[in-house]
Amino acid sequence: MLRLAVSAAAFAASVQAFSFGSKKATKAPTGISTVEVPSQALPWTTTTLDGTYVGDVGFDPLGFSKYAPGAWWFGEEGDGSLKYFREAELIHGRIAQLAALGWIFPELYHFPGNEKVGAEAYGALNPYVAIDTIPAGAWPQILAFMASLEILRLNRLKNPDYIPGDLGLGQGPGRWNPFGFDYTPEEYAEKQLQEIKHCRLAMLGIVGLAAKSSGSDLGVLAQLGQSFSEPGYVEKAGYYFPVGI
Repeated sequence: MLRLAVSAAAFAASVQAFSFGSKKATKAPTGISTVEVPSQALPWTTTTLDGTYVGDVGFDPLGFSKYAPGAWWFGEEGDGSLKYFREAELIHGRIAQLAALGWIFPELYHFPGNEKVGAEAYGALNPYVAIDTIPAGAWPQILAFMASLEILRLNRLKNPDYIPGDLGLGQGPGRWNPFGFDYTPEEYAEKQLQEIKHCRLAMLGIVGLAAKSSGSDLGVLAQLGQSFSEPGYVEKAGYYFPVGI
Protein backbone atom coordinates (compact mmCIF):
# COMPACT_ATOMS: atom_id res chain seq x y z
CA MET A 1 0.00 0.00 0.00
CA LEU A 2 2.86 2.38 0.77
CA ARG A 3 4.35 1.85 -2.70
CA LEU A 4 0.97 2.49 -4.30
CA ALA A 5 0.48 5.67 -2.27
CA VAL A 6 3.92 6.97 -3.22
CA SER A 7 3.31 6.11 -6.87
CA ALA A 8 -0.06 7.89 -6.81
CA ALA A 9 1.47 10.99 -5.26
CA ALA A 10 4.28 11.09 -7.81
CA PHE A 11 1.87 10.63 -10.71
CA ALA A 12 -0.49 13.32 -9.41
CA ALA A 13 2.40 15.73 -9.01
CA SER A 14 3.51 14.98 -12.55
CA VAL A 15 0.04 15.45 -14.04
CA GLN A 16 -0.83 18.60 -12.11
CA ALA A 17 2.36 20.26 -13.32
CA PHE A 18 0.49 21.01 -16.54
CA SER A 19 -2.55 22.43 -14.70
CA PHE A 20 -0.85 25.84 -14.21
CA GLY A 21 -1.93 26.12 -10.57
CA SER A 22 -4.04 29.06 -9.48
CA LYS A 23 -3.50 30.95 -12.70
CA LYS A 24 -6.55 31.50 -14.83
CA ALA A 25 -6.49 29.13 -17.77
CA THR A 26 -5.50 30.87 -20.96
CA LYS A 27 -5.42 29.73 -24.53
CA ALA A 28 -2.60 27.29 -25.03
CA PRO A 29 0.42 28.50 -27.02
CA THR A 30 0.61 27.32 -30.61
CA GLY A 31 4.21 26.13 -30.35
CA ILE A 32 4.82 27.09 -33.99
CA SER A 33 6.64 30.06 -35.48
CA THR A 34 5.61 31.65 -38.77
CA VAL A 35 9.23 31.52 -39.90
CA GLU A 36 11.88 28.87 -39.60
CA VAL A 37 14.46 29.40 -36.86
CA PRO A 38 17.71 27.56 -36.03
CA SER A 39 17.15 24.36 -34.08
CA GLN A 40 18.72 24.16 -30.64
CA ALA A 41 18.88 20.37 -30.74
CA LEU A 42 20.08 20.17 -34.35
CA PRO A 43 22.01 23.42 -34.99
CA TRP A 44 22.67 22.57 -38.64
CA THR A 45 18.91 22.53 -39.36
CA THR A 46 16.00 24.93 -39.04
CA THR A 47 12.56 24.36 -37.56
CA THR A 48 9.20 26.09 -37.15
CA LEU A 49 9.07 25.14 -33.46
CA ASP A 50 9.19 28.37 -31.46
CA GLY A 51 10.21 27.00 -28.05
CA THR A 52 7.04 28.05 -26.20
CA TYR A 53 6.15 24.48 -25.23
CA VAL A 54 7.94 23.09 -22.21
CA GLY A 55 10.78 20.80 -23.29
CA ASP A 56 10.87 22.17 -26.84
CA VAL A 57 14.47 22.29 -28.06
CA GLY A 58 13.66 22.40 -31.76
CA PHE A 59 13.99 18.66 -32.39
CA ASP A 60 11.85 17.97 -35.44
CA PRO A 61 14.01 16.35 -38.14
CA LEU A 62 10.96 15.04 -40.03
CA GLY A 63 9.17 18.39 -40.06
CA PHE A 64 5.95 17.30 -38.33
CA SER A 65 5.51 20.76 -36.83
CA LYS A 66 4.87 22.22 -40.28
CA TYR A 67 1.53 20.43 -40.57
CA ALA A 68 -0.14 21.17 -37.17
CA PRO A 69 -2.86 18.54 -37.60
CA GLY A 70 -6.35 18.93 -36.23
CA ALA A 71 -8.62 16.18 -34.98
CA TRP A 72 -9.18 14.49 -38.32
CA TRP A 73 -11.49 11.95 -36.68
CA PHE A 74 -13.82 14.88 -35.91
CA GLY A 75 -13.42 16.31 -39.40
CA GLU A 76 -11.34 19.21 -38.09
CA GLU A 77 -8.55 20.90 -39.98
CA GLY A 78 -5.31 22.07 -38.41
CA ASP A 79 -5.73 24.97 -36.01
CA GLY A 80 -2.16 26.22 -36.37
CA SER A 81 -0.99 24.74 -33.09
CA LEU A 82 0.75 21.62 -31.80
CA LYS A 83 -1.96 20.99 -29.22
CA TYR A 84 -2.71 17.48 -30.48
CA PHE A 85 0.95 16.55 -30.67
CA ARG A 86 1.59 17.75 -27.11
CA GLU A 87 -1.55 16.02 -25.83
CA ALA A 88 -0.44 12.78 -27.49
CA GLU A 89 3.08 13.10 -26.09
CA LEU A 90 1.84 13.67 -22.57
CA ILE A 91 -0.79 10.93 -22.57
CA HIS A 92 1.60 8.36 -24.04
CA GLY A 93 4.34 9.45 -21.67
CA ARG A 94 2.13 9.19 -18.60
CA ILE A 95 0.89 5.77 -19.64
CA ALA A 96 4.48 4.70 -20.27
CA GLN A 97 5.48 5.79 -16.76
CA LEU A 98 2.70 3.70 -15.24
CA ALA A 99 3.49 0.83 -17.61
CA ALA A 100 7.17 0.84 -16.66
CA LEU A 101 6.20 0.63 -12.99
CA GLY A 102 3.57 -2.03 -13.67
CA TRP A 103 6.03 -4.05 -15.73
CA ILE A 104 8.29 -4.76 -12.74
CA PHE A 105 5.88 -4.30 -9.80
CA PRO A 106 4.53 -7.90 -9.82
CA GLU A 107 8.05 -9.09 -9.06
CA LEU A 108 7.99 -6.97 -5.91
CA TYR A 109 4.43 -7.76 -4.86
CA HIS A 110 1.33 -9.38 -6.35
CA PHE A 111 -2.03 -10.41 -5.00
CA PRO A 112 -2.43 -14.02 -3.86
CA GLY A 113 -4.63 -16.30 -5.91
CA ASN A 114 -7.57 -18.37 -4.69
CA GLU A 115 -9.40 -21.58 -5.49
CA LYS A 116 -11.65 -19.88 -8.04
CA VAL A 117 -8.99 -18.26 -10.20
CA GLY A 118 -6.06 -20.50 -9.25
CA ALA A 119 -3.32 -20.25 -6.65
CA GLU A 120 -0.88 -18.58 -9.07
CA ALA A 121 -3.38 -16.55 -11.09
CA TYR A 122 -1.54 -13.33 -10.26
CA GLY A 123 1.92 -14.85 -9.97
CA ALA A 124 3.08 -14.56 -13.59
CA LEU A 125 6.10 -12.26 -13.39
CA ASN A 126 6.63 -11.81 -17.13
CA PRO A 127 3.91 -9.56 -18.66
CA TYR A 128 3.87 -11.60 -21.87
CA VAL A 129 2.92 -14.63 -19.79
CA ALA A 130 0.60 -12.69 -17.47
CA ILE A 131 -1.55 -11.37 -20.31
CA ASP A 132 -2.63 -14.92 -21.14
CA THR A 133 -4.00 -15.31 -17.60
CA ILE A 134 -6.56 -12.49 -17.96
CA PRO A 135 -10.09 -13.99 -17.88
CA ALA A 136 -12.05 -13.64 -21.11
CA GLY A 137 -14.78 -11.71 -19.30
CA ALA A 138 -12.32 -9.08 -18.14
CA TRP A 139 -11.27 -7.96 -21.61
CA PRO A 140 -14.58 -6.20 -22.50
CA GLN A 141 -14.45 -4.37 -19.15
CA ILE A 142 -10.86 -3.26 -19.72
CA LEU A 143 -11.56 -2.09 -23.27
CA ALA A 144 -14.77 -0.28 -22.25
CA PHE A 145 -12.93 1.57 -19.48
CA MET A 146 -10.15 2.58 -21.87
CA ALA A 147 -12.65 3.74 -24.50
CA SER A 148 -14.59 5.86 -21.99
CA LEU A 149 -11.41 7.65 -20.92
CA GLU A 150 -10.43 8.29 -24.54
CA ILE A 151 -13.87 9.70 -25.40
CA LEU A 152 -13.69 12.04 -22.40
CA ARG A 153 -10.20 13.17 -23.38
CA LEU A 154 -11.08 13.76 -27.03
CA ASN A 155 -14.12 15.81 -26.07
CA ARG A 156 -11.88 18.04 -23.96
CA LEU A 157 -9.66 18.63 -26.97
CA LYS A 158 -12.57 20.28 -28.78
CA ASN A 159 -12.31 23.24 -26.42
CA PRO A 160 -10.03 25.84 -28.09
CA ASP A 161 -8.89 27.03 -24.64
CA TYR A 162 -7.95 23.55 -23.48
CA ILE A 163 -4.34 23.26 -22.32
CA PRO A 164 -2.82 19.91 -23.38
CA GLY A 165 -2.38 17.61 -20.42
CA ASP A 166 -4.59 19.61 -18.05
CA LEU A 167 -6.75 17.13 -16.11
CA GLY A 168 -8.06 19.61 -13.55
CA LEU A 169 -5.67 18.47 -10.83
CA GLY A 170 -3.47 20.57 -8.59
CA GLN A 171 -3.67 23.89 -6.79
CA GLY A 172 -6.20 26.53 -7.67
CA PRO A 173 -9.94 27.18 -7.35
CA GLY A 174 -12.15 24.33 -8.51
CA ARG A 175 -9.28 21.85 -8.80
CA TRP A 176 -8.78 18.61 -6.95
CA ASN A 177 -5.64 18.97 -4.87
CA PRO A 178 -5.54 16.00 -2.43
CA PHE A 179 -1.80 16.34 -1.77
CA GLY A 180 -1.90 20.08 -1.09
CA PHE A 181 0.51 21.17 -3.84
CA ASP A 182 1.43 24.84 -3.67
CA TYR A 183 4.15 25.66 -6.19
CA THR A 184 5.53 29.02 -7.20
CA PRO A 185 5.52 29.84 -10.95
CA GLU A 186 9.22 28.97 -11.10
CA GLU A 187 8.62 25.63 -9.38
CA TYR A 188 5.75 24.95 -11.79
CA ALA A 189 7.99 25.50 -14.76
CA GLU A 190 10.53 23.08 -13.32
CA LYS A 191 7.85 20.44 -12.61
CA GLN A 192 6.57 20.76 -16.16
CA LEU A 193 10.05 20.20 -17.55
CA GLN A 194 10.58 17.24 -15.22
CA GLU A 195 7.36 15.62 -16.38
CA ILE A 196 8.06 15.91 -20.10
CA LYS A 197 11.56 14.51 -19.59
CA HIS A 198 10.20 11.62 -17.53
CA CYS A 199 7.53 11.00 -20.18
CA ARG A 200 10.09 10.77 -22.97
CA LEU A 201 12.41 8.59 -20.90
CA ALA A 202 9.55 6.27 -19.90
CA MET A 203 8.47 5.81 -23.52
CA LEU A 204 11.97 4.64 -24.36
CA GLY A 205 12.21 2.65 -21.13
CA ILE A 206 9.04 0.63 -21.68
CA VAL A 207 10.31 -0.39 -25.12
CA GLY A 208 13.50 -1.63 -23.47
CA LEU A 209 11.57 -3.52 -20.81
CA ALA A 210 9.37 -5.14 -23.45
CA ALA A 211 12.40 -6.18 -25.50
CA LYS A 212 14.13 -7.59 -22.41
CA SER A 213 11.08 -9.65 -21.44
CA SER A 214 10.58 -11.19 -24.86
CA GLY A 215 11.78 -14.74 -25.30
CA SER A 216 11.89 -15.46 -21.57
CA ASP A 217 9.45 -16.57 -18.89
CA LEU A 218 11.37 -14.63 -16.25
CA GLY A 219 10.68 -11.09 -15.12
CA VAL A 220 13.07 -8.25 -15.84
CA LEU A 221 14.34 -8.05 -12.25
CA ALA A 222 14.98 -11.79 -12.18
CA GLN A 223 16.94 -11.51 -15.42
CA LEU A 224 18.91 -8.61 -13.98
CA GLY A 225 19.76 -10.71 -10.94
CA GLN A 226 21.01 -13.51 -13.18
CA SER A 227 23.44 -11.10 -14.78
CA PHE A 228 25.34 -10.93 -11.48
CA SER A 229 24.95 -14.55 -10.38
CA GLU A 230 24.85 -16.97 -13.33
CA PRO A 231 28.37 -18.18 -14.27
CA GLY A 232 27.86 -17.54 -17.96
CA TYR A 233 26.95 -13.91 -17.38
CA VAL A 234 29.59 -13.36 -14.73
CA GLU A 235 32.31 -14.65 -17.03
CA LYS A 236 31.36 -12.11 -19.69
CA ALA A 237 30.78 -9.27 -17.24
CA GLY A 238 34.20 -9.84 -15.75
CA TYR A 239 35.68 -7.79 -18.57
CA TYR A 240 33.71 -4.77 -17.39
CA PHE A 241 33.44 -5.06 -13.61
CA PRO A 242 36.46 -4.93 -11.27
CA VAL A 243 37.16 -7.98 -9.15
CA GLY A 244 35.09 -7.99 -5.99
CA ILE A 245 32.08 -6.09 -7.32
